[in-house]
Amino acid sequence: MNLKLDWQKRAIILFAAIVLIFSVILTVFAIREAERDKLVKQTEINQEQERIAASINNQVMGTIREAEERSFKLLNLSQGQLNESQLTDVASRIEENEDLVDEIFYVGRSGQVTFPSFKPLYNLNGESAYSKKGPVRIEENNLFKSAEAAEYKTRNYSFAISNYRQLMRSTSDKTSRALLLNRIARCYKLSGNLDRSIQTYKQIVSDYQEESSSDGIPFALIALYQMGTMYSDRDKDWEGIETYLELYKNLLGTQWSISRAQFYFYLKKVRDELDSLRQRVNIENIGEDSADRWTELEQTEREKLERMAAIEKIAQRVAPLIVTEQTDSEDSSGTSFHLSQKIGNKPILISYTYPDSQSMFGFSIDYQYLTNEILPSILAKLSLREGFIVQIADEEDKVMAGEEIPRQKSANPQLSYSRNFEKNFPPWTVKIYQALPSAAERQFSLRRNIYVLSVVVVIVAILFGGILAIRSTAKELRLAKLKSEFVSTVSHEFRTPLTSIRYLAELLQRGRVKEESKKQHYYESITHESERLSWLIENILDFSKIEAGMKEYEFEETDVAEMCRDIVSRFQEQVALQDFTIESEIPEELPKIFADREALSRALFNLLDNSVKYSEDSRKIKFRAWSDQENIYFCVEDQGIGIGKDDQDRVFEKFYRSGDIQNSTVKGSGIGLTLVSHIAKAHGGEVILESEWGKGTEITIQLPIDRKI
Repeated sequence: MNLKLDWQKRAIILFAAIVLIFSVILTVFAIREAERDKLVKQTEINQEQERIAASINNQVMGTIREAEERSFKLLNLSQGQLNESQLTDVASRIEENEDLVDEIFYVGRSGQVTFPSFKPLYNLNGESAYSKKGPVRIEENNLFKSAEAAEYKTRNYSFAISNYRQLMRSTSDKTSRALLLNRIARCYKLSGNLDRSIQTYKQIVSDYQEESSSDGIPFALIALYQMGTMYSDRDKDWEGIETYLELYKNLLGTQWSISRAQFYFYLKKVRDELDSLRQRVNIENIGEDSADRWTELEQTEREKLERMAAIEKIAQRVAPLIVTEQTDSEDSSGTSFHLSQKIGNKPILISYTYPDSQSMFGFSIDYQYLTNEILPSILAKLSLREGFIVQIADEEDKVMAGEEIPRQKSANPQLSYSRNFEKNFPPWTVKIYQALPSAAERQFSLRRNIYVLSVVVVIVAILFGGILAIRSTAKELRLAKLKSEFVSTVSHEFRTPLTSIRYLAELLQRGRVKEESKKQHYYESITHESERLSWLIENILDFSKIEAGMKEYEFEETDVAEMCRDIVSRFQEQVALQDFTIESEIPEELPKIFADREALSRALFNLLDNSVKYSEDSRKIKFRAWSDQENIYFCVEDQGIGIGKDDQDRVFEKFYRSGDIQNSTVKGSGIGLTLVSHIAKAHGGEVILESEWGKGTEITIQLPIDRKI
C-alpha cells in the first residue's frame, strides 16, 4: 500500500518520534540513578525474604514426609503384592492415626485402582461386572423362544408363563432361573395379575441377589423397582415407600456391581418416585421408622456421592498419570513421590510409593486440614521483620493462609517477594508484602512512576491513535466488500428459483399448459424450487444465528440410515432435471445417535449441493454412510473441479471462496461449508476434506456414536 503524506503530517510524525526517543532516554537514566540508591538495601531484604520462603517450604514438606514415613512404614515392602485383607488393615491403621491422610488407593498388577477403606458405589471403569457377558444359555432353548414369542407377539401370557415355568423345572443354573422368574413376573404384570407378579419379584429379591442380566443389570434391582412401581400404581403408598427405600439402601450400600450410568439412572428413578410419593402421602403417616430411614439415606447419599466424586477423580485422572510416570522399582521401592493435579476448582495432592515393581500404594492429602491446621501453625512460629506480611496463595491467587493485608490511606502494601513451593508441590506460592515502605522506597516509587507513566502515556496515545485509525479504516473497507459480495451472491442464488417459480406459475395461471402430465410436472418443479428457496433461506438464518451466538441445537435419538435415504431421495428429485445421478451406499442399519436431525440434514444437503455446483461435466455424485465401533461417517464424493491445496485450509471460513471459483460462472454465498463445520463440531465431530484440483472432492463428516447430550 502506497502511503502519501504532506509536509505537515511528516513534520508531526518526525516531531513525535524525536520527543518519544528523548523521553525514553531521559526516563531510563533517571530510573537507573534512583535504583542505584536502594540496590544495597533491597539485596539484604531479598535475602531475608528468601530464607523465610525456604523455611515455610521445608516445614510444610517436613510435615508431609513425616506422615508419609509413618504411613508407608506400615507396608511390608519385602512381601511384594498385598492381598485385600492386608490392604484393608493398612488403610484402617493409617486413617486412624493420620489426620493429614484423606483417600487411600492401591494399584495392583492388573492396573486396577482400588480403595481399601471405601467400596465404590459403582464400577470405576464405567462398566458393570457383567456388561460384556454374553446371552444366558437358556435363551437359545426352543421352548424359551416359543414362550418369548407368546409374550411379545401374541401376548398369550398364560402360555408364556407355562413355558417359562417348565424351563424352571429343567434348569439349575441360577442366572437362568433368575432370568425366567423375571420373565414370569413381567408376564403376570402385563396380564394384570399384580399380586402374583409382586410375589414372583419378591422371590427374585430373596434368592437371586447376585444374578444379573446379560446387559449387567441385577435382577434383584429390577425386581425392587418393578415392585415399587406396581405398589405406587395401586395406591399402596406405604408398601411403595418401603420398597423404594429398600432399593435406595441397596444402591447406597454397594449391594451390586453396576456401572456408573446404571447407578445414576436408578438413583434418579428412586428419588423421583419417593418425591412423588412424598407429595401424595403426609410424611407423618408413613411411620417414624420409615421417615428416619428416609432422612438417614438422604444424608448417606450426600456423603457417599461426595466421597465418590473424590475417588473417581483419583481413579480416572490421577492414577493413570502416576502409572505412566512409574520408574524402575529397584530405584523407587520405598521412596515417596508426589503429584499435584487440579481437577475442576479443587487441587488434589497425592503422595505415593511403589511396594514392588508391579504395584503402587498412595493417598491423597487432606487439603482442608493442610490449609486450616498445618499452615497457620507454621506461619505463627515465623520471626518476621517489622512491616513484613506473609501469605500463602494457590494457583488462582487465592489466599490459603497468612495475615490480612491492612489497607492504609497513605499507601497500600506492595508485593515484595514471591516464590513457588519446590517442584510446585503443593502448588502454592509464598508471597511477602512490605507494609511499611521506607522514605527512599516511596521517593523512588514516585519518581519511577512519574517517568514511566509519562512515557507510557505518550507511547500509548501515539500507538493507539494510529492503530485505531488504520484498523477502523481497514475494517470498514473489508466489511463493505464482504457485504457487497454476500448480497450479490445471495441475490443471484434467490433470483434463479424465484424466476423459475414465477415463470411456471404464470404459465399455469394463464392456462397455457393443457396437458395434465405437464401441469403435474410444473407443479413438481415449483415445489422443488420452493424447497430450494426455503433451504437457502434456512441456511442464511442459521448462519445469522451462529454469528450472533444464538444457534441452539435440539438433540434427540436419530435413525441416521433413514435420514440419509430421505435426504438422497429428495435431493435426487431436485437435481433430476439436470441429469445428475446420486449413487448411494447406505447400510440397512446404522447405529442411532443423538443429533439435531434438521441441522444434520442441512449439512448433508449443503455437501450434495456443493458437489452439484462444482461437478462441471461430470453428472455423477456418490453418497456413502458407514460406521465403526466409535464413529459414524457421511461421505459425499464428486469428480468435479476440486479444491486447490492453498484453499483447502480456508474453505470453511465464512464468505471465503477460492480465486478460481470466484472467476467462474458458479455462484455461491460462501457460507455452506461454514455451516457444515459448525454443525459437525456442535455434534462433537469433525469434517475431513480430501481434494485435488481438477480431479474432484471428497468431504466426510465424522460424528461420535456414543456422545451423550
